[in-house]
This record gives sequence, structure tokens and C-alpha cells, in this order.
Amino acid sequence: MKGAFIYVDAGKGHYVPAKAVYDRFLEKGHEATLDNLFLLMESEMWNRLVKSAWRRQLQHPKLERIENSFFDRSLSFHLVKFLAFINISERRAFKAWYEKERPDFIFCTNYFAGPILTTMLKHANINIPLFVLGTDVFDNQKTGVSNRIDIQYMPSQLGVKNYKKHGFDPSIVKLCPFPLKKGMVQYVKYSKLQARKELKIELNKPTLIYNLGGEGIGHTLFIKAVVNQNLDWQIIVLGNMSRATQKRFDGFKQKNPNFSLVTPGFVNNVGLYIKACDVQLGKTGGNAFLESLYLHRPFLMSELLYCSKGYLEFMKDYKVGWAESNTKKQIEILKQFLVSKADQEEMERTMSSLPISFDVPAFVDQIVEDYKRLDTPEKLFAKRKRIKENIKKDHHIKNR
Repeated sequence: MKGAFIYVDAGKGHYVPAKAVYDRFLEKGHEATLDNLFLLMESEMWNRLVKSAWRRQLQHPKLERIENSFFDRSLSFHLVKFLAFINISERRAFKAWYEKERPDFIFCTNYFAGPILTTMLKHANINIPLFVLGTDVFDNQKTGVSNRIDIQYMPSQLGVKNYKKHGFDPSIVKLCPFPLKKGMVQYVKYSKLQARKELKIELNKPTLIYNLGGEGIGHTLFIKAVVNQNLDWQIIVLGNMSRATQKRFDGFKQKNPNFSLVTPGFVNNVGLYIKACDVQLGKTGGNAFLESLYLHRPFLMSELLYCSKGYLEFMKDYKVGWAESNTKKQIEILKQFLVSKADQEEMERTMSSLPISFDVPAFVDQIVEDYKRLDTPEKLFAKRKRIKENIKKDHHIKNR
């Protein structure tokens, strides 16, 4: 069996889950490819456009909320689908990629699969299953809602509920484990003290991770506020810094040489750093957020992006962190939590019983079993016919 695992280069949130499932798929003895959606379509322009748009939005969260709020509608699905249809050279490149690789199914970690990959497969007359993972975990943009997707995987019950509400046929949406990056499990049993000793950082100071994400974009406002309040905290900044961000942090270090600021950059042992911290903070992102939950560390969303709304709903229900963009209020939240043993114990109890699974091998087994139910054109056609009938029936009921 051969799977094609496809991502979009718009932050690590799409690549890391694709890579995690790809790695485990290979370990189980299958064949696989790992590809950038736009590059396999030989569309360097779209690849650059999507990547630069995401970086710009991270630099300007207010702009991100405006742009994605405007884009999050069914009309956007039809617009992207139309663009995919008229780009004949990209459709030819996709078919050439398929003829070369001959995957048995496609697994994609970006909502562009809805309008783009369904169009590519249809017009190339390729009859293989299309599986998609909702990497925003709790919700996703309506642009990705397509009942031509064969299975839409969601790692949370909240995500399943929201996707059905957006218009997916209920039989398409399936609950699944969240695919954490390989190696995260080795840090589960580390104590806070063990992790700090291994990292050779301060053992007794309250310790925070400031996660800059895959693009390394951030500012020093929070750290300056910690210094201004004379708080003896230790802050670890994770992620390769962009040039502008590096300049800001270098300037901070020069002015505050005695402050406990650790800047290891991009690390391969992020789980060890998470176990060493008391709280992780940063922009909304499925990987960082769920890595924190997996390793039982609360998360403070310091920049509220448009995709935060699903996270906010989950945090309201399960009290696993906070969402606050005001720096002064962030400090107050953390000051209270870091001195309250009762709050910390309650957070630990909550994280020990969250309704989210992180079993990647089980997810691979789930994908394989789902493929076996759709492994011939006849099975695929019958399944898609049932979906069409369900949609017609539902539409008829609503309009009675």
C-alpha cells in the first residue's frame, strides 16, 4: 500500500502532522511520499503567495483576523475551486505527479484539499480516496468544506460537531487521534526538575516558554513587562527567529544582561523544554497547543488569530489555559497561577482526563482500515453515491 501525504507550506502546523503520520506509515512497512501541495502542482507562485501571506498575517494579527474572517465563507470554496480548474498546466503537473507516484490514497493536512485536490482528482479522472486532517483541531474554514472529500478526520469532538455544522455530511467526518511529532512520548514521564537539570537551566525559578512558532515571528513586549515588574522569572524563547525578531531580542539582552532569558532557537527536543516549563505561551497553533496538553502544561494564547475561536471554545469548556492579548493582563494571569498550588493541581487533574487521543500508530491503523473499505473504484463510487443521496435527502427535508 502506498500513501501520498500532502501539506501546504504555511507554518509548521500543516507539515508536522503530515510528517508524523508519514513516518509512522513507513514504520508499519508501507510505501509513502511526502509532498508540498503547490510544488507537486509545479506552482511556485502559489507556494510563495500562501507562505508570504501567512507570515504577513502572523506579523499583523489584526490583519489576519480581518482577512480570514472575510475569506471564511462558502464563496471562497467556489473561487479557489475555479482557480484550480482554469490552471490547466497545474492540473497537468498534478496528473504527471500521480502517474509517477501512483499512490493508493491521498492524505492532506490543509483545508485547500477541499477545493483544490477534489478538482484535480476529478478532472484527471483519478479514482482514489482523499483523506483530510483538520489541523486546527477544533474548527476550520468553510473554504475547506467539500463532500467530495472521502473522510474528513478531526481530532476532537468539538471539531467533529463544528464540521458537521459547516455542511459536511455526518458520515464523512470521523474522530481521530492528533498526530504529534515523533519522539514526543519519550518526555511524558519527565518531572519538571529532571527536565531543567538536563537542559542546564535555572532549577527553581518560575519558567515560561515563549513559542514563536514555525515562522519565528514575535516581539519583546511581554518580556519587557516582566522586567518592569521586577519578576524573577525564567523565559525560554523557542523557534528560529526571523531577522527582525532576532534584532529585538538581541537589543533586549544588551539592556538586560542579568535577566534569565534562554534562546535555544529551533530545537528537536521541544518536549523536554515543555516539561521544564510551568506555562507555555504564544500564538494559536495546533501543534504547540496540543503538545502542551499532551505533556500537561497549560497554554496562554498571547495573540488571538481568527482560527482561535475553536480553541477558545475548547478552553472555556475544559479550563486548560487562557486567551489574552493584553500584556498587563497576561502578567496578572501568570502571577496568580504560578503561586497557586490549588490552581496548578486543578489544571493537572483536568489535563489527565481530556477527550483527545494522541496515538499516532492507532491513527495509521485507522487510515489503513478506512482505505480498505474504499480500495476499489466500485467501492469508492458506491460510497460517493450514498453521500449524494444523503445530501439530496437532507436538502429535501430542510425545504419541506
